[in-house]
Amino acid sequence: MRAMLLLAVLTVVPTGWAEEKTENKPAVDPALHPRVKMETTLGDIILELDAEKAPVTVQNFLQYAQDKYYEGTIFHRVMAGFMIQGGGYTAEMDKKDAGLRPPIKNEWRNGLKNARGTISMARMGGNPDSATSQFFINVVDNAQLDRPQQDGAAYAVFGKVVEGMDVVDKIKDTEVAEHPKLAMGKVAPVTPVIIKAVTLLDGMTLDQVTAAGKKLEEAAAMAKAELAKAFQSVLSDGHDIEGKKLESTASGLMYLVLKEGTGSSPQPTDKVEVHYTGWLMDGTKFDSSVDRGKATKFGLNQVIPGWTEGVGMMKVGEKRKLFIPYQLAYGEAGRPPTIPPKAMLVFDVELLGINN
Repeated sequence: MRAMLLLAVLTVVPTGWAEEKTENKPAVDPALHPRVKMETTLGDIILELDAEKAPVTVQNFLQYAQDKYYEGTIFHRVMAGFMIQGGGYTAEMDKKDAGLRPPIKNEWRNGLKNARGTISMARMGGNPDSATSQFFINVVDNAQLDRPQQDGAAYAVFGKVVEGMDVVDKIKDTEVAEHPKLAMGKVAPVTPVIIKAVTLLDGMTLDQVTAAGKKLEEAAAMAKAELAKAFQSVLSDGHDIEGKKLESTASGLMYLVLKEGTGSSPQPTDKVEVHYTGWLMDGTKFDSSVDRGKATKFGLNQVIPGWTEGVGMMKVGEKRKLFIPYQLAYGEAGRPPTIPPKAMLVFDVELLGINN
């Protein structure tokens, strides 16, 4: 978190006011996790795609599949200690331009990781939103691809191999050499590994996947609007829906104590460990250690003033909701593209521990 929180634009899902509820959640539509079969000359690979977390990417991939664009393309870049990449070149190592669709948004901040067996979108360095048809399957854990590159973005995972990892490993271990048409070094398979077809399984159609994604998007928009209404209600009424009173400090920081703590409070120079989720006032969730499943540690004097003050007042074990005015956050300029100018921020914070 250092000078600012690690920002990750995430899909807003319905949550409780003080903390996320897990009971009575509706079953996930199977159309949001369609399976596809990728037939290759070395065997079949079954992939489960995640249209819940990467809707744009999955829609794009399935459109190419439905258009039969992938038929006859190859795995042109094979690196045994890294990944296998395909979907853009013919067996003659010519780039396939016919049928190429416009580039898509990079959905790298969806919480999915570039672990062994996951499928991600290939793109051009220096241009985060440049992915078209090419993809790669990770053959090892590639955590470095989850971190922003020099262009400010990482690589978007949109599914995983559920059957046929042995086929992926066959491709990984195929003999490679340099190719005069591919200036990437010794990565081109000597015997082309051809993709014969990519087809949806289980009777699923692209229209069904699209409809399920639209329904999810509508539900997310409704949840976002409800959350924004709840935030505004607290500022107007001075209480949350559970009757907890909104407190304020001389600096303008406002907060609700959601759960009392019993431990000690940190000093300004202490290092603290917290779980948190952050929203804009319009209900947009922009960052969450909870969603990542890993608590965050940082020096209390190394973050935005609203965090330094707000967390500094807490005791270990305490949970608060902080309403941080822009003067105590990222100021008049904001932190584009995630934090707009003069943005008040709302955080749920739990203080887990103090490290002196």
